[in-house]
Amino acid sequence: MGKRESRSPNLHRIPIALQRLRHEHLLRSHVFESRSPLHVREMENQMNPHRRSVPVLVCLGAVLFAAGCMESSAPVKPTTVGAVAESAQVGQHRPVGSMAAHGVASGEHGYIDGWFNGDTVQLHYTKMFFCVEPPESGADTHCEVGADAEVAPRPGPIPTIYAVAAVGGIQPDVSTLACPAGSVCLNHPAMIDVSRLRGPAFANAPGLPHSHIVAEHHAGWFNTVNIRVSNLDVWNQIASAKSLAKVRELQADPEVGGRGLISQDTPTNIFFFIASWKH
Repeated sequence: MGKRESRSPNLHRIPIALQRLRHEHLLRSHVFESRSPLHVREMENQMNPHRRSVPVLVCLGAVLFAAGCMESSAPVKPTTVGAVAESAQVGQHRPVGSMAAHGVASGEHGYIDGWFNGDTVQLHYTKMFFCVEPPESGADTHCEVGADAEVAPRPGPIPTIYAVAAVGGIQPDVSTLACPAGSVCLNHPAMIDVSRLRGPAFANAPGLPHSHIVAEHHAGWFNTVNIRVSNLDVWNQIASAKSLAKVRELQADPEVGGRGLISQDTPTNIFFFIASWKH
């Protein structure tokens, strides 16, 4: 008796598998020709349910990815003078413990007149004002006249801009005013707390008509010092000289500063951003 050749026990199943594949192919060809594309897709999904999991997983991944992209860091609280107040947003008031901030990153762009060493210069304002409590302020803007700033928009020394305001009912020639009465100057606060100077009724008062004096040629943030003039002749002397030196002369004059016709320097927590100058 001859020896039989050994065969794999699974070889006899191959014809059966091929028949099933052929049968399935013929069935699909017959049915798909008579169905719409939508029905074909439904039938394919029924025959191969694993295909449907792919777009579901892709969509889920996309949603998770989008959620990650939309996440942003929380605003950082303003820091004390000598450190920057970070992540400030335009027009937002952000209470932080006992402090509330009007921090700003951008604003309208434009020029406002200023006086510098006898000349009129155009100061290029590119960001909104920056006012942060403390000091305590009753103004909607958190801006305060009569108290030193305790929070600065950046670290390090900050130069000064002098806001010379017309008070006491005087009406200077409008050509000598950078910010005339009845208007809100570019990137300036509309309301200011001057109650430390004038009493509780002026805790949220409109800004006064004023002009600006700069003594140093810088670009960036400036801290505002307020000076008030209540005599028209004194105002006109300053407007003619266009210099801080003239202001100092008048402040030191017993007949002018001594009689209160011009105030001494008054601190504020108001900062302005001046990107550049032009003559």
